[in-house]
Amino acid sequence: MKKKGLKKVGSKKAVSMKKAVKKPSGMLKEAISDIDSEILSLNKQKRDLNAQIKNVDFSMSNSQKVSKQLQERIARLMEKEAVLKEKKGKVEQRQGKLADKLSKVQKIKFELGEI
Repeated sequence: MKKKGLKKVGSKKAVSMKKAVKKPSGMLKEAISDIDSEILSLNKQKRDLNAQIKNVDFSMSNSQKVSKQLQERIARLMEKEAVLKEKKGKVEQRQGKLADKLSKVQKIKFELGEI
């Protein structure tokens, strides 16, 4: 039983259609080649952009680490500054007391010199 509209696979018309599908015309080949080139170019651009993103992420991560380290260092320096200010205050108090004692000693020495 043959059905209408169906062709044998081995017929000449079927073979010629296969050849037409297998061999695109010159313009189609050129268009496909241009599209392939464009796809390759876009893929390269995509890889480049992904590499740039990785570099930016790495740089940002490093910047954040450096920023954190610097903040910790500033905190330690501020603690040292507070300790030094306290010591400075104590030294200034001692200096004031010594100046008072020295003044008293000079006064007594002057008074003893008058005798």
